Amino acid sequence: MDTCDIWIEKGYEHFGEYGPKDLSIKLIAEECSMARTTFNYHFSNKEEFCDELIDRHYELLDQYCELAGLHCKTYLPDVHKLALMFPQGFKFQKQLFNYRHIPKFNKVYEDCNRIAGEKFSVQLFIDYYKLPLSFDSATQLHNSLVDTWYSRLDTNDMTLDNMVGSTEEIMRSILKLIANIRDDLATSDISFSSGF
Repeated sequence: MDTCDIWIEKGYEHFGEYGPKDLSIKLIAEECSMARTTFNYHFSNKEEFCDELIDRHYELLDQYCELAGLHCKTYLPDVHKLALMFPQGFKFQKQLFNYRHIPKFNKVYEDCNRIAGEKFSVQLFIDYYKLPLSFDSATQLHNSLVDTWYSRLDTNDMTLDNMVGSTEEIMRSILKLIANIRDDLATSDISFSSGF
């Protein structure tokens, strides 16, 4: 690996651990026993470095989606088993979620969710929960699940049980809410029609 690859590899890991705000060029150089000046040789500034890390994230997303075809037959637990094959990628995505108030990071976060959703996860989600929804409506529901899931994700405790358990807990609440809305609509229709 040349020094540029080392910077990107270690930088990607650090972004996932500390986020963009606390990404330390000095610390990465120390951990890799490299002169800090090598950073300036490969990158003009920290922003360009973050752009390279984002490119790396998209590359890993492509690998993730390719492997989904081999490993994901059902939404749970297969999607989370696949996630555990990419722990650094999920830590990176969690930091993107944490920094959604910055448009660049929000765009990458949403792009990655959209790409994975279109390629495999939304259809698995529809099939697993037997949702009588269009793909677009299911995508919106899945996005709500994913956002809530990332808000609860503890990247220091990424076990299959915790990840699946969190999804199941969130979906219980969502499905209960949907059932209550349906019941309310059905009751409203009956009350309305019985008044005539």
